[in-house]
Amino acid sequence: MLAADTNVWARALLNDDQTQTRKARSALAQARSADGIFVPLIVFAELSWVLRGRWEKDRVLQALDGLLRARGVTVESPTLVRKALEAARKGTVGFADHLIAEISFDAGVKEIITFDRAFGRLSRVRRLS
Repeated sequence: MLAADTNVWARALLNDDQTQTRKARSALAQARSADGIFVPLIVFAELSWVLRGRWEKDRVLQALDGLLRARGVTVESPTLVRKALEAARKGTVGFADHLIAEISFDAGVKEIITFDRAFGRLSRVRRLS
């Protein structure tokens, strides 16, 4: 199995550099059809930030969901990613914040602190003022 850095996924999805897009898509397709490709949680978080800079929220969430469901792709903690995607679709808080919450609460964290106003409105998240 192979893993790809966030920038490889970003080039494949954004199609903003012809040469790198072609190389990224080819490498990802080869990995998926061979031994598969692993996607760590941090790649989901970083990719959501990168894509959000270019795309609307719904398109970003669709892309992340597609990655989660792709054949030949193994996702670290897919249940946590699904929960974060569902929560992000329902509210104004971004996917990465929901992923932070899901990972933290799954690990037994009782409360998260943040400076982010929207994130601070979630249950068990406290905004520092």
